Amino acid sequence: MQSQVNSPTAENFCNTGNQLKSEKRFDEAIASYQKALQLQPDYAEVHYQLAEIYFWQRKLGEAIASCNKAIELQPDFAPNYKILGNILQAQGNIEAALDAYTKALELNHEYAEAYINQGSILSKLGRNEEAIISLEKSIAINPNIGAAYWNLANIYLQLDNLEKVVEYRKQAFLIEPKLVNAETLNDLGTAIGKLGNFEEAINYYQKAIELQPNYHLAHLNLGVSLRKIGKLDAAKEELQKVIKLRANDAEAYNNLGGILVEEKQIEAGIANYQKAVNLKPDSAEYHFNLGTALAHQDKFTEAIKELQKAVELDPNLGEAYSNIGAIVYRKTRKDGEISGELFNIAINSLLKALEVNSDLELAHLYLAQLISSPVRASDFGSLRQASEMYLERSKDSNRLIATSTFIGTYIKSGLAQIAKEKFLEIEPEIYNNLGKINNTELSIVYSHVLFNLHYLRDDLAANTRLYQEVGKKYAEQIIETKEIKINKIQPKKLPTSNLKVGVMCSHFARHSVGWCSADIITELGKLTPNLYLYFMGDRQPDDRTKIFESAAAKFYRPKAKENGEFDINQIVQDIAQDELDILIELDSSTVPTQVEVIYHQPASVCLSWLGFEAPFTKENNYFLCDWNTHPEGREKYNREQLMRMPDSFVAVGGFKSVPIDRKAARKAQRIAEDQVIYLCVAPGYKLNPEQIHAQVKILKQVPDSILMYKGHTGDMKVIESAYKAECQAQGVGFQRIKFMSRSASEEEHRQVYQVADIMLDSYPYNGGTHNLEALWFNLPVITKSGETYLSRMGYSFLKTLSLDECITNSWEEYIEQGIKLGKERELRQSIKEKLVQSKQVETLSPLWNPQKFAQDMYKIFEQLLVKKLGNE
Repeated sequence: MQSQVNSPTAENFCNTGNQLKSEKRFDEAIASYQKALQLQPDYAEVHYQLAEIYFWQRKLGEAIASCNKAIELQPDFAPNYKILGNILQAQGNIEAALDAYTKALELNHEYAEAYINQGSILSKLGRNEEAIISLEKSIAINPNIGAAYWNLANIYLQLDNLEKVVEYRKQAFLIEPKLVNAETLNDLGTAIGKLGNFEEAINYYQKAIELQPNYHLAHLNLGVSLRKIGKLDAAKEELQKVIKLRANDAEAYNNLGGILVEEKQIEAGIANYQKAVNLKPDSAEYHFNLGTALAHQDKFTEAIKELQKAVELDPNLGEAYSNIGAIVYRKTRKDGEISGELFNIAINSLLKALEVNSDLELAHLYLAQLISSPVRASDFGSLRQASEMYLERSKDSNRLIATSTFIGTYIKSGLAQIAKEKFLEIEPEIYNNLGKINNTELSIVYSHVLFNLHYLRDDLAANTRLYQEVGKKYAEQIIETKEIKINKIQPKKLPTSNLKVGVMCSHFARHSVGWCSADIITELGKLTPNLYLYFMGDRQPDDRTKIFESAAAKFYRPKAKENGEFDINQIVQDIAQDELDILIELDSSTVPTQVEVIYHQPASVCLSWLGFEAPFTKENNYFLCDWNTHPEGREKYNREQLMRMPDSFVAVGGFKSVPIDRKAARKAQRIAEDQVIYLCVAPGYKLNPEQIHAQVKILKQVPDSILMYKGHTGDMKVIESAYKAECQAQGVGFQRIKFMSRSASEEEHRQVYQVADIMLDSYPYNGGTHNLEALWFNLPVITKSGETYLSRMGYSFLKTLSLDECITNSWEEYIEQGIKLGKERELRQSIKEKLVQSKQVETLSPLWNPQKFAQDMYKIFEQLLVKKLGNE
């Protein structure tokens, strides 16, 4: 009888099954395992192995039965519970699967695979912190299991921790190269790109394309990343490949459109944006991009329509609301007027933009500009309502901007008292917030609040304190933090003649600064052939601009960037290359760009003059004034060093006017020749209740006198109402005030000075050009002098003309002198004769002598240059 020792055993069949299983010959493996069970039904390992195979084959019923049998036979074997968890998870029984993995780990605390599976389940249940702990434990036990890193990367992707995603994806690739394919490489590149590492992302996209050359998504991402690093030609090439592979890829057209717009090929860019919109009309981003591009071509109506569609699709797209406001703003500046409908669209859009994101700085700036810088056809009532809405909805972080806008709007309307009350509310907040104020707010406070301050208060100490604090902060926080590279001007010997003089201004045109500076600049051009003019800002040239151009050896105008701002660094460098001895700027804080330029001192000596108060930013710059505007002892109130002209701070050679027949003009207004006409040309922003009270009081005391009001801006309903209320209060007939319409030109406006008898100056902001015009046409001017520079302009003019009888220091004196001048015809005549005499060649006043002024100014320049070179 043959021996039985060579007969197959259950263990033999199990081992054979294991070998077949490892070779993925699953059906043969199952047959071998079943033979093992025929010989030994309680063979626990075989039941476990069958459970795994059935699980892989997705025969979950058979799998669960085999697994349960394995557990029954070997309840303390951890892998049984791991495979049970896998089966339950495949059946969708997540909680039970988690229990199975937990049981496996209770039996084996070092079971890395179970930790991985537990982590995967915890992640699905949203318990990411616990999942991370499980997966990290698996790595601690066995750092060479790629699935642990892969699952960790997936969890951190949910948590938006891209640094961890990239770290663990890379580690998974390193351990298990089988995870590497075109799709996973593209995904890794995307995560890296979102971190801003575009060069590295490009490397992964290129690897993905090597594995799968027609993988359109990798080409798309590669094109987008190449665009990010400025390789536009290569980016366009990739995006065009995407379009060839998939002609309906909206994102490719969108990005291609963006590149073309960057390259200033606006029309082609719009065409591609339009294709993107056509392919995916429900994309807010694509409508936003198309609208923004249309705005570049000033296609305002179409642009607004697209942006409105963008916010319809995505109500939280704050930049789209902001751009609608920006487009309307640009349109109003181009057209010179605005309709009520467009104004409302702009205001509502900008307010909505700030509701979505209160930190959108451009939305604040456009909102402030639209409200506080009205154009023709602006309704002051709507402007005030908009400023109130802005202030009401403003948050603490932008309250200063909103309040400044409110103040400016009420001042321009002619409601100075309300504006002053609001300013006094905000002034302590300015001081309290200077340490934490952002750049946008600081710019608004510096250029707007300080500007409006002079219409509200004549308090030298208080005003100067605010100027000093804000000016210093503006210099430190905004000017000094910009990297301005400038070649240091080498010290040189003082030239014997022909200083190089530069003048920088935004108003070489029909503007007060332009009218008051043209004659002097013309004379400077005669003293030196090296006169350079720098025309800043966006004001359009006009007939007056030609006067400035003809006086200069160089007339320079910098180009604004796409966003309308100017490249300060480039301007400073351009001026520095001219190697100027002297640079004068004429606008001060009203044009902060110019303040920044002179702060960086691109010339040996830098001064501010004429247009406004000193900038209060730089101790070793200068401010040109006179002894009347800045009497002795005023140095302690300024940051810039004061340089005083010997006579007045300005001089003009005269003003042209359209001829007028005085008698006919009076007759047309039904004013008799013997009636005294007082004139007020203060615009709404220079009016206040005290001034109106004084003017009406003068009328009351001068029988049959008339007040002719001809302010060129302001809410006439508000202004007329203020005069009417004051007339009623004092018992003066309202018909004695004549409200004149605005003239088409300055030359026509100046006719009014030849019709009136007495000019009543404004306070606390005196008339500048208006006073000079009145005095040039021999019209007596009554001024009220104050403490601050701009409240002493009238004082300076009248002192230079030796007309002390026209200077007053209180409203009581103002009223008294106004009455006296109205009642005493001989006094008016004597003043007129003095004014006539002041223009005669032999008795020419310095106020009418720009040639002398230019010579005196030139001497001061020489003194300052000697001082500068001596110190060096």
